Amino acid sequence: MRAAVIEGPGKVTVREVPEPEPAPDEVVIEVDSAGVCGTDLHLLRGELPYPYPITPGHEVVGTVVEVGRDVSSIEPGSRVTFDPNIPCGKCYFCRRMRFNHCLDWQGIGITREGGFAERVAVPGKVVYPVGDMPFERAVFAEPLACVVYGVLRAAPKPGDRVLLFGAGPIGLLLLQVLKVAGATSVTVVEVREERLRLAEELGAERTVRAGHEEALREEAPFGYDIVVDATGVPEVVSKCADFVTPGGKVLLFGVCPEGATVRLSPFQIYRRDITILGSFALNYTMDRALELLSSGSVRVEPLISHRFPLERFPEALELVGSDEPSLKVLVRP
Repeated sequence: MRAAVIEGPGKVTVREVPEPEPAPDEVVIEVDSAGVCGTDLHLLRGELPYPYPITPGHEVVGTVVEVGRDVSSIEPGSRVTFDPNIPCGKCYFCRRMRFNHCLDWQGIGITREGGFAERVAVPGKVVYPVGDMPFERAVFAEPLACVVYGVLRAAPKPGDRVLLFGAGPIGLLLLQVLKVAGATSVTVVEVREERLRLAEELGAERTVRAGHEEALREEAPFGYDIVVDATGVPEVVSKCADFVTPGGKVLLFGVCPEGATVRLSPFQIYRRDITILGSFALNYTMDRALELLSSGSVRVEPLISHRFPLERFPEALELVGSDEPSLKVLVRP
């Protein structure tokens, strides 16, 4: 079968690879769509400590075509997605329900072969049925599950005013889930005008072009209850605490470069009772994400900007890593 393979840092090809065969506890999925994620770029750039070669792809939907002998709850023909995170269930963190910090973690498309391929084998225990949901909606389940986990961490309450930096695909998912979770208003700051327009379409009460943050002082002179970074840009993260109200929270969701530092005043954090939260990956939030998608509470179709066949995967990856206008890029084997 054909699959995209990252052979090493900076080198990606699409070539023939062996057909996956399911282990007793696995299923094989014929891939319909897979979303390109920043993690795929980190793999290509050699920024993650995992071995090559690897077929990436962890945001995947498709149809089950084969099941292992020990799998009884999934049948061939089932339309499914999966949680790419495979915790061991036995280590210090797993025993404390912190599965996203598992010490013996495996990741589909990261430490084992992923979904930028015609077919992929995954453990049955991480598979979720999507019913008759359109595949191009269900393919957002994994990134949305990460967003749900982050919003659960931030815990917005009715009446909360939220400031969100960044309106890329993740920022636009955050906007919608924050509103569903109870935030009364969300103000979005973004560089690109077309993304600001889309944020308004998806429910933002106000949008502000990056570089004009003085307008935020007028809107919320005492600050926002929650400030969220969805950019991963250290210079933006440094601003977040400046806009949060006393007793408020800052959620760092965007992925800054490892080793980056930001400017924060410990005195201001102490004096203003500020809580700073991180949010890493997801933690058994796929079911909540699928509920949001199936109910239509979160709209994802407007986030799809490009579709590529598998043979053009290197081009799709290049687009996501460039400054060219794009949102969610899908690959369809």
